[in-house]
Amino acid sequence: MVDQPQRAQRPLRLIAVSGSKGGVGKSLLAANLGLYLATIGRRVVVVDADPCGATLHNFLGATPPAPLPTFEPPLPSFRAMPTNPDDPQQMFVGMNSREKMASEPPPAPEPERPVHIPGQLMDLAVANLRLLHAGLDQPYAGNARREPRSELLGRLRGLDAEYVVVDLGAGTADALLDAYLGADVALFVSLPEPPAVEHTYRFVRSLFARSLVNEELPGEARERLLAHLTRLGPAPAPLDLVRQLEEQSDPLAYRVRQAMGRFEMNVVINQTRLRADLELGDRMRSAAARRLGLTLQYLGYVDYDDTVWSCLRQGRALLAESPGTKASKSIEKIARRVLAIDAGKPLGHMRPAVPADSHHDLLEVERGSTDEEVRRAFKRAKEVYADDALCRHGLFDDEGLKAVRRRLEEAYDVLLDPTRRRPYELSIFPAELEREERTPSPREEPLPPAPVITPDTEFTGPLIRAVRESMGITVKQISDTTKIGVNYVEGIESDDWAALPAQVYVRGFVAEIAKTLRLDHEQVSRSYLKRLRRFLEDAER
Repeated sequence: MVDQPQRAQRPLRLIAVSGSKGGVGKSLLAANLGLYLATIGRRVVVVDADPCGATLHNFLGATPPAPLPTFEPPLPSFRAMPTNPDDPQQMFVGMNSREKMASEPPPAPEPERPVHIPGQLMDLAVANLRLLHAGLDQPYAGNARREPRSELLGRLRGLDAEYVVVDLGAGTADALLDAYLGADVALFVSLPEPPAVEHTYRFVRSLFARSLVNEELPGEARERLLAHLTRLGPAPAPLDLVRQLEEQSDPLAYRVRQAMGRFEMNVVINQTRLRADLELGDRMRSAAARRLGLTLQYLGYVDYDDTVWSCLRQGRALLAESPGTKASKSIEKIARRVLAIDAGKPLGHMRPAVPADSHHDLLEVERGSTDEEVRRAFKRAKEVYADDALCRHGLFDDEGLKAVRRRLEEAYDVLLDPTRRRPYELSIFPAELEREERTPSPREEPLPPAPVITPDTEFTGPLIRAVRESMGITVKQISDTTKIGVNYVEGIESDDWAALPAQVYVRGFVAEIAKTLRLDHEQVSRSYLKRLRRFLEDAER
């Protein structure tokens, strides 16, 4: 019999969960994330490392790690009332309750319940899942002090498990930040409300500052870094720090820029009720990139669901008790994204490859974006930097918002004006400038003005031609780009219906031409086909 090769044991993966404040749902997410991993066959230990009160067992339907012993209050003694109150000589007759209880047979002893000591692994009802109370809020039995969080990660790395999910609690203490930075995957839970959003940004700034302090720097460089952090505050905006270093020509600026490029924090929004709540994570990502220069990865949201409250009241685990509810499905999606991150798969929004602080970077559009894409990006950016925008709390004051909005208006005007956009893009994309210098334009005369286009514009062939000519593009270039025959392009531009193929092909041709001309391809094809159908209906009469 041939021995089967043993599968290499996967190294333990540590997942840390923190939150903007108490009650945001970090314990809910940590408990059910561990439960999900256990149900797919992973050996999981969920760790309660909240120094302000270990309550994670409530979300897993487990007993308290160290319940209080049974309390037996003393029973009061009493005397019987006299049969004749008028007789002062009559003796009181009776006995106290303990004498009476002694005369009765003792009740049958109750079965002993297992008592779980803090620091001891608790087996739960779900296979592959155990709970560990880390002892940060109270000492282990027989110990005189609480477990220091600075020693926690080393202990957890030695557990017999594939995944260890740690509820770190809330705050910005150095030990918490170090544990968060030391995890293989870390999540941060926030709420769609101003205090939680503001504290999220405070945590981001504190986390980045702590990561800089933990870097190995020469003694003199470390002293300069600490001096800058002291001058700007213990947790300054990274952009403020790096710009101050660059103004002083300090070589530390390069190290800080590198650290900003590597930094990434995963955010989950809990208790979402409105559509704006679902989009809050993406808006926080944009706002944080603009003001802090850091990347927030939006992993998803957890819907507000009364089932969460009812399961907690009944001492049941959410995913085990109600797997089909909105909150459960949301947590499962987040868990799958966590596994994808752990596997090294890139997730989330990729910023355009454009120069920093350019109009394209501000609107988050690529160089070749269409006018319609610019309009949508401008609308989205206005929502991010509105006065009542939830995502701006803790980042921008009123003057800062006004400055950003002025930049947005300028970017929108430039990128929608062909006569201004072209020279602007040539100025910030030097590679494109070199290519155009090597390939002289065949046109020497000035370009005609671009036609005015509104959301209600009905596109005709001559209008499409006018847009093309205002951009200096030839019919041959359209044909080469779209792979549409020159005769069809000319037929579309001249409204030569007889020269065009079936409607289904015309729809595709017009859409591709519109994309090349940076027009709203849906509006162009819809209005053009509407005119084509009217012509065909008239021809049949």
